[in-house]
Amino acid sequence: MKKFLFAGLFFFYLGTYAQRIKKADKVIVENLKSHVGYLADDKLEGRRSGTAGEKLAMEYIAAEFAKSGLQPKGEAGGFFQAFPIDDGKQIGKDTYFMVNGQELKSGIDYFPMPFSKVSGIVEVVASISLSEAHSPWFKDLGDALLNNKGNPHFDLNTFMVSEIHNAVEKGASAIIFFNSSSVADNIVFQPKDHTPPVEIPVFYMKNEARLKYLPDPSADYEFKMRSAVSHAEREGHNVIGYVDNQSSQTIILGAHFDHLGYGEDGNSRSVTTDRQIHNGADDNASGTAALIEISKLLARSKFRNNNYLFVAFSGEELGLYGSKYFADHSFIDMSTVNYMINMDMVGRLNDSSHTLTVGGYGTSPTWSTLLNPDKKGPFKIRIDSSGVGPSDHTSFYLKNIPVLFFFTGLHADYHKPSDDANRINYLGEMEIVKYIYGLVENTNTSGKLAFLKTREAQTTTSARFTVSMGFMPDYTYSGDGVRVDGVSDGRPAQRAGLKAGDIVVQLGEYRISSMESYMQTLGKFKKGDNTKVRVKRDKGEITLDLTF
Repeated sequence: MKKFLFAGLFFFYLGTYAQRIKKADKVIVENLKSHVGYLADDKLEGRRSGTAGEKLAMEYIAAEFAKSGLQPKGEAGGFFQAFPIDDGKQIGKDTYFMVNGQELKSGIDYFPMPFSKVSGIVEVVASISLSEAHSPWFKDLGDALLNNKGNPHFDLNTFMVSEIHNAVEKGASAIIFFNSSSVADNIVFQPKDHTPPVEIPVFYMKNEARLKYLPDPSADYEFKMRSAVSHAEREGHNVIGYVDNQSSQTIILGAHFDHLGYGEDGNSRSVTTDRQIHNGADDNASGTAALIEISKLLARSKFRNNNYLFVAFSGEELGLYGSKYFADHSFIDMSTVNYMINMDMVGRLNDSSHTLTVGGYGTSPTWSTLLNPDKKGPFKIRIDSSGVGPSDHTSFYLKNIPVLFFFTGLHADYHKPSDDANRINYLGEMEIVKYIYGLVENTNTSGKLAFLKTREAQTTTSARFTVSMGFMPDYTYSGDGVRVDGVSDGRPAQRAGLKAGDIVVQLGEYRISSMESYMQTLGKFKKGDNTKVRVKRDKGEITLDLTF
């Protein structure tokens, strides 16, 4: 009974509040509901970049931009800008593995490792118990797993690479790993594995398949195999609209519209194993809805001292793909951009704390004159000075452009299937839309804003490490190592002499092949440690001294 009474009072409050707000504000609230309701609907299947759901979302946004009166500024006279998304590696259709004329099932009985050499046909009669030149070698991982059970320093991938190099030196034509022990090896085909390709084909065979097809270790078997690992790529799209006021400077307003789909890219926080749609109502249908509504307000405003460029980015959830591509391939000169506003997760203004976080406060001296955290208003302002962070404004800060990042905070539904439209605070989001509109109005006569570099706080998304080097990685880089996109002032990377464009391939004694290995390696250091960092620069390699 109390539950229903509370619900009734809540909706009575909303109805009473709705009667008090202006008619124009009611329109914004209803529009926000409509936008979020569509973008976070199940039929869009989570708006994963490069999918049919993304296509439905970008067509909806383009139609709304057209209603706002925006000029299309994508490719071929339309609103869309296509960009490539590195999808890692995939098992090629030419891969096969046959034993005595029986073909094993790729992905079920076996698979080539991502770093396997793309080979011609390996055809030979051999015994799996012998390791001879010009023959495939079968290597059991069981002993190594049992001997190192509980050893936190044992890395199975490093062990396998060492075994491969030994096999190559002794003339093996291929190597096939299997695990006869009860210790789980957790080996799966990893599309994002950045281990450099080796010189021979490398396969992993499930132990059940080994027992079925190779029951007698001493017998000779006829093998015919081919490893084919290819590069995988998909295409994402930004949606771009423009208000041309014939000004020499432009304000960019953006929000990403992509989300996680079914969590295929491994970025879901759901603890269930069920295949569920991640609708991403707050992340970031809310920011996209706000972008659409602000485009309507500014398109018909009398603020003519800036042009306005509205960009709905895709690929943010994969590592800022869309915003980085736009910043590098924009139709306007980035030096003419006045500033950039980014809205990411602005739909969950908490009714008790009523706090809006605004990042990028330190990227221009103008922001301190406009953003007053102590001033009374529809919500409290919490400021964050840093110009970098886990969202699309970072791509513009790295171009020396002042930025602001609007965010209502993390919550229990973040990156989970439960981030649905019925959880959005639409009245609170309407106030944020009006606040950002007012901010743009207040800069109408400010001229071009000065840019300041910021010293970002050491932030991490994991408890695995307590230090950082102080550089922004290029998440779109698909090669070996981690490429530096920007270096922060006063941090270890800058003091060591790292530059944008460098590729970090080794830190201390640890080889860096990917972002994951880089993050794991950081966990091995603490503040004050001295080490060496090896980087690729231009066509060579250099080693630098680094202190955390």
